[in-house]
Amino acid sequence: MKLVNFKLTGNKKGVALITVMLILALATILAVSMSSRQQINIHRSSNIFNFEQAYEYISGAESWVQQILKRDKNNNDSFNDDWAQPLPVLSIEGGSMIGQIEDLLAKFNVNNLVLNGKVQQIEVDRFNRLLRLLGLPQELSAGIIDWIDGDENMIFSGAEDNYYLNLTPAYRTANYVMHDVSELLLIKGFDIDSYKKLRPFVCVLESGTNINVNTASAEVLSSLSSSLTLSDAENIIANRKNNIYKNINDFLQQPLVNKAKITKNGLSIDSDYFQLSSTAIIDKINVDYTTIFYRDSKNNVVILKRSRGVL
Repeated sequence: MKLVNFKLTGNKKGVALITVMLILALATILAVSMSSRQQINIHRSSNIFNFEQAYEYISGAESWVQQILKRDKNNNDSFNDDWAQPLPVLSIEGGSMIGQIEDLLAKFNVNNLVLNGKVQQIEVDRFNRLLRLLGLPQELSAGIIDWIDGDENMIFSGAEDNYYLNLTPAYRTANYVMHDVSELLLIKGFDIDSYKKLRPFVCVLESGTNINVNTASAEVLSSLSSSLTLSDAENIIANRKNNIYKNINDFLQQPLVNKAKITKNGLSIDSDYFQLSSTAIIDKINVDYTTIFYRDSKNNVVILKRSRGVL
């Protein structure tokens, strides 16, 4: 038997070399791709783990707030109470956590504008004064009223379906109480700037609520009467730091309040609704949650809402 000796010519040697180089290049690309994919999967798994860990810390903070609110139940709620004290930055495994508790009844509940299908004029007047104080047009209140009332009858400067259905994208009015303060951005006349101006002074609670005069801001207090200036309201706040109101008559008998002829309608000295804004930071993962609590007459504290970010 004769052995056949295969000899590669110059051209064939070049082709073989190129083929080997291509195979090596493809193998390198595949190896890098597999390594990159593995790194992405590791980061993804790490992020998921960090998020879950952060969420557990926030759940713990919610339970802690419930205990504070239960322990702190008394006949009035003010900034002297435990729930109102600044929360320090907490060191947690792998990161840190911060939080803040607010009294929601320190703010104006926009759902108060329409209760049981009826426009509440005293609430409308107060809200319009708040808008003026913030340099916002009073027409905004008309848009909110049409948004939450149960009919399609448009009031002056308001808007019903015939307005919203001509927008892009088109949508209808809720004709129901607002569930979230961000709904304001859907209402005629609101833009991001007006929303940001109003946001610190309003809340959305589905039932009618009072304003807690022990915690209300100067702007909210000044909205109670056209005769109560912002400067007057700031003086009231300065005086209440050491003299909280034990009952609503204590507030009404204050000289500036009495002079402004403010009535007790829609006012209180305590609260049932509170909000926790919490942030847990684990590694590079920031988890922000906003939680609303309701404390009933039997001192049960339940969570009404929980959402990522600001409600």
